[in-house]
Amino acid sequence: MRFICIFALFLSVHLYSSNDNTALEVKRPENIRVLLEKDISGAVLEVKGPYYIFNPEDGSRISSGLLGKRFLVHGLQNGIKWGEQFPGIHQVYIVPRSEETSILVNGIQYEGAIAVFQIEDKISIVNDIDIEKYIKAILTPKFPFPLETEVMAAVAILARTNAYYYVSKGGLHSFWDVDAKDVGFQGCALVDSSSFITKGVDSTKNLIMIHPYQGKNVPFAAKWTEHSAGKTAPFRSIFRFDGHAPNLSISTPHAELDKDDTKWSFIISKIKLAKLLNVSNIDKLELFTDKDSNKIYGARVINGSEKKDFNFIDLQNRLNKDLLKSSEFTISQAAESITFTGFGSGHGVGLCLHSAAALAQNGDNAVQILARFFPQTYLMNLSALPNRQGNIVENLNERNLFTR
Repeated sequence: MRFICIFALFLSVHLYSSNDNTALEVKRPENIRVLLEKDISGAVLEVKGPYYIFNPEDGSRISSGLLGKRFLVHGLQNGIKWGEQFPGIHQVYIVPRSEETSILVNGIQYEGAIAVFQIEDKISIVNDIDIEKYIKAILTPKFPFPLETEVMAAVAILARTNAYYYVSKGGLHSFWDVDAKDVGFQGCALVDSSSFITKGVDSTKNLIMIHPYQGKNVPFAAKWTEHSAGKTAPFRSIFRFDGHAPNLSISTPHAELDKDDTKWSFIISKIKLAKLLNVSNIDKLELFTDKDSNKIYGARVINGSEKKDFNFIDLQNRLNKDLLKSSEFTISQAAESITFTGFGSGHGVGLCLHSAAALAQNGDNAVQILARFFPQTYLMNLSALPNRQGNIVENLNERNLFTR
């Protein structure tokens, strides 16, 4: 109850007044489309329980079943085949008829509907899933250990904000909103209905953050980081696109206090680093630093007259997060090796979980924590917007799920 009461107070202080003429650009989609497989020859698709199959091009029902089935789904010259063949149909949408029905793709269980579309002899598979279920699914593998209740609530709001950003960004004519590999979506089998994650998502249902951006109020690419080492970096500095996000560096005193305890260092040979970066040789490595946060947003490899640039995310993925632990680091270069020394952990953008935990322990709730890290934004309750749920045919036609 404390969260709800403080939320109401927050609205009275932080929402724009009624005479604010900034346009509100938020829709309330019920689902997010997650790309599971792209341009593959086939996949084992199993439905346990009753189901319908629709043609997304016109919303017509083309098949159904009561007992479920398990077959390889793949594309033939004249249409998709999944046990039975669908002549002339290159897009199918499989919908559970019961809450007890489950769908598995290559052995991984998913909630919601599954869409398969064919381009030439390849197929791609998309999971059309309720946003709330999607949030629980992506947060579950990311947080194996409990967070403070108010921190988990803040993370849930950020995850929902991020989901709405990608849904709004996708437009009506894209086949999917996010790629499962990019967001860490591993299906729904691991979601525990009684976990601290589920409770955090349910307690903040319909709450997202809004940022005034180019004359419109929109959801944005919202992030969190493990330990910011004293300051967070602006989203666009590290990720190299604006994401409709605030362009701010935020001081984090709690993370500054124990910054030295997070120090890390490693040495890597130039030969090994060159291999990881897919370059022939490294004469010199230069770093690009965000002046406000002191975070590294990129690096340049120099080999004679040749130069190759990497953003931080790419650099970290290539070196491994267990080595390059954060975006705050320096380097020292020897003839045959390079030493990396840094502080903190994570990319350094958005909510600092370490600082958020300290704030929560001092009595701050999720709303106050978010206001600290995202001062140019405000919270919005989507329950105030029209509910866009309808029958399956209406949703298919409205969203233009696969029609190009």
